[in-house]
Amino acid sequence: MFFLISSIFLSGCWDQRLYKDLSIISVIGVDGYIGDIKAYYAYPSSSDDPTKYIVLDGKGKTAREVRMDANKKSEQAIDIAELTTILFSEDTAKKNLYKMLDVYYRSAQSPMTAKVVLTEGSVKKFLDLKENIPKEIGEYYLDFIKSFEEYSIYPKTNLEIAANRMFSEGVDLGLPYIKISGKGLPEAEGLALFNGQKYTGIHLTQRESLFVTLLGYGKAKMVEVSYLWNKDEEKEPVSFNIIRFKQKKKVTQVGSKIKLSYEIKMPIVMTEYPPDHLNKKEKREPLKKFIEKRIEKDIAKMFKKCQEASSDVVGIGEDIRAYHPDLWKEGKWKELYKDMEIEAKVNVQIVRSGSTR
Repeated sequence: MFFLISSIFLSGCWDQRLYKDLSIISVIGVDGYIGDIKAYYAYPSSSDDPTKYIVLDGKGKTAREVRMDANKKSEQAIDIAELTTILFSEDTAKKNLYKMLDVYYRSAQSPMTAKVVLTEGSVKKFLDLKENIPKEIGEYYLDFIKSFEEYSIYPKTNLEIAANRMFSEGVDLGLPYIKISGKGLPEAEGLALFNGQKYTGIHLTQRESLFVTLLGYGKAKMVEVSYLWNKDEEKEPVSFNIIRFKQKKKVTQVGSKIKLSYEIKMPIVMTEYPPDHLNKKEKREPLKKFIEKRIEKDIAKMFKKCQEASSDVVGIGEDIRAYHPDLWKEGKWKELYKDMEIEAKVNVQIVRSGSTR
């Protein structure tokens, strides 16, 4: 009797799923929209060589139907418990991205840490890489996006964060936007700007994306910036690391005009500057002014793009709602945001110059 009872407790979970019976999907790519969707599911094909993978495709009118169609073409059941990345074509995201993501939010198997990425053109070429990649494709895409997050170019985003921002009134979603390089490998282009649940069709450059991250989300592990300075009829490279990025914001209103002013303090370490002699104030000051003006110009360009796209990806609306509720109540925030004046004043401190003479 004891052994009979024990066998009941040792029989395993009723919903147990064994790896040997599953195709473990690590990357999904989606083209089209509800009514006519095509998706691609990538998973390793060899236990000895994780760089080898198979791509299943599925077609259907809904995201769930597409997965069911792909499942029929696999020798094992599709499982997304270890999904690292979901790729959406830019055309798909222009309609309503949340509707395409709903199937993932309703599944207990979906990892909320999976990255959501937009692609230039069809996603198919992003799952049919011409060059050999050094690791499993899901791990490759995850590390690819994380590296840009660590360098403060992309703010940290995943399935959970994306949903929160698509429904937020005070901040818009920004997603990594990638293209295929001439060598057939993914290349980071910048940040795709959303207005609510739709991609606006406008994306930032890497440098503009960097200042979105610094102003809206804070510095990550590393920030590297490089410019070319036309100085005394010579082109001089100017490169530096940002140690800290401190900002103060001030909102003023004159009549119907709203102005947001940033005061930014930025200690930096010079990593490249051939003219050198930065131990001398008369040499250091012109360089300092050059860097300040270039950063102010880049921030202005970034905000101009965001305002034209009606995308508050920095999250100015959250501050307005929290600290200036009188402005928030005046009307729809996006109408105020598009017309407000935004300026930044940057104060650079060269704390280490690496001077050799």
